[in-house]
Amino acid sequence: MPSRDERRCHYDAFVAHVRGLCRTPRIRSRLENGRGQPLTECPGMDAYLVKPCQGFGARRAHYTIASLIALERPVPDWTETTPSSPAHRGLDPDDPLESEAALLDGWSRRPNLGRTLADAARAHPHTAAGWQREVEVMGVLSADLLHTRLPHTIRRLLNLGLACDFAVLLEDLAQWDFDPLEVAGRWRHAFFLTVPDTLLEL
Repeated sequence: MPSRDERRCHYDAFVAHVRGLCRTPRIRSRLENGRGQPLTECPGMDAYLVKPCQGFGARRAHYTIASLIALERPVPDWTETTPSSPAHRGLDPDDPLESEAALLDGWSRRPNLGRTLADAARAHPHTAAGWQREVEVMGVLSADLLHTRLPHTIRRLLNLGLACDFAVLLEDLAQWDFDPLEVAGRWRHAFFLTVPDTLLEL
């Protein structure tokens, strides 16, 4: 069984691989068509994803992430940055989430979905209540409903110009089947630490 570090290296490599595939419009279209679908409805994705997923389990999580990456427009050039992650700005000492993460490893400093939703709320304060409900609702969904909901959520974030760290999201989706409360808790933790109370529905 792969170690945690091996899995995380794989998640980064998988995201970079899918972004490479998406440079071909025909392949990108096939991957995008699998968004929100169960594995049985995604036979067109198998030729591209079976081998990259081999040995790491969580097949549906991998397929969902591939379909979400295919939503990116235009497909970005990630050759100058770490695969799957936007160029990280320096730590902000006034940011409670980053201050807490400063003592942890690099992966822990990368934004999870809750943090990205919080960034949307801070950038567009009039939408903050909606993003708060989003992070709260997702936390109580079954795996099937979460995979179905994610494409709509990710498309909204992408339309706002926000980059999602898909490798981190892949790890979270892989864990969701075993410990959804832990993952949902991390998303809420990141969200509420980042968004000012003045923007929250308390």
